[in-house]
Amino acid sequence: MSLGRPIVALVYAEVTAPVVRAQTGPLLAALRAAGEQVDAAAFTTPRRLFLPGERSTHRRALDALAQATGRSPITLTHRPRTTRFESAGERLAVELRDRGLVDAVLFCRQPRAALVGIAAREHLRRTGGRGPFVVHDQRGVRPEEYLLSLGKEEAELSADERRMLGLYREQESAACRGADAVVTVSRAMARRVQELHEVAADRVLRLPNHARSPDDGEARRAAARARLGLAEDALVLAYSGTLAAWQLPEATALLARALRDEFPQSRLLLLTPEVAHARAVVSTIGVPGAIVRQESPDTVADQLAAADYGLLLRADSPVNRVACPVKFGEYLAVGARPVLTPQIGDQSDLCGATDLGVVVGLGDVRETTRRIAIDAVRPGNLSVEGREKRRAWARENIAPECAAARLLEFLGAVVPKPTT
Repeated sequence: MSLGRPIVALVYAEVTAPVVRAQTGPLLAALRAAGEQVDAAAFTTPRRLFLPGERSTHRRALDALAQATGRSPITLTHRPRTTRFESAGERLAVELRDRGLVDAVLFCRQPRAALVGIAAREHLRRTGGRGPFVVHDQRGVRPEEYLLSLGKEEAELSADERRMLGLYREQESAACRGADAVVTVSRAMARRVQELHEVAADRVLRLPNHARSPDDGEARRAAARARLGLAEDALVLAYSGTLAAWQLPEATALLARALRDEFPQSRLLLLTPEVAHARAVVSTIGVPGAIVRQESPDTVADQLAAADYGLLLRADSPVNRVACPVKFGEYLAVGARPVLTPQIGDQSDLCGATDLGVVVGLGDVRETTRRIAIDAVRPGNLSVEGREKRRAWARENIAPECAAARLLEFLGAVVPKPTT
């Protein structure tokens, strides 16, 4: 049965981010295929509309949303670094009214989008309407991410840094408390929302990041290896994503170098927008034969299909304990076997319970290398059958259609039925 209300994805300031391209569009398309009316709204800074390079990237991102929903998204601008969202909410309310979307479910990605959605709801209520049902889609923990990016303890922060940290905390709290429901990516994040922000458990949904697994996985694997010049027997370790501080790119390079002592035919494949940084890391560490590529969000999976292992190495931190890295699902979807550290969201426990991947420590690179070497020769792990087992798990558990079904079930329980 249809929800009976349109579902509008609201993105603020990050419409061009690869993670948005990977998650928002496919989920909207799956909801639409399930018979729901979907739409999208995107706020961006004015510079992205005028600078040639940014303008084209912005246009491609909007086109991806349009393809998913079947109509052009609502597009609005916001002031850079603003900390007030009432004006943006009022402008969004006007657009929602013009499109007949005042009773929509606003699916707001991250706190700032949720604060805009909450402001739009309150404006519509003040002007005589019911207003949308606001869902805060919390994909990360910005206060802790900010601390990790600075590489400082809270006591070491400057006055300006303390102010920013406080602002991020206030925004997360206001988004969680002000929204009508909250979607999280992990059990630990759901607990955080319930305990820290006092959101009732029945108003919180755990919805891991999704990934689509192709039906022709082995053909794509062969094609990717041919494009990249990889031998059929090469043992390929891949990493896909940014090189942010918590991604530990140096640890990835050290592990790849050490593994060549066990498997001379092993190769490191880095798929990242930060090509110069990646090349500097592999050059400094000394990783022979490393391949560094920048791919668009639409072609990453095509190259990732070459991998035997997908690396997801992170230090134990509050950021990682609540995380659900998109790349974890992307690795499984192409048949690669994740190599990950303990205490990464729900994923480390999942691999320990299901043998979908291998959990390793970071303390001793030789011991980690030994674990992977043993794993690589274990029958079935890197075979055609092993790869298809992982692809099948992804199809059955984390496909966009699975995410859409879970979201609709949740919304059906928490969203008031529309009145006639």
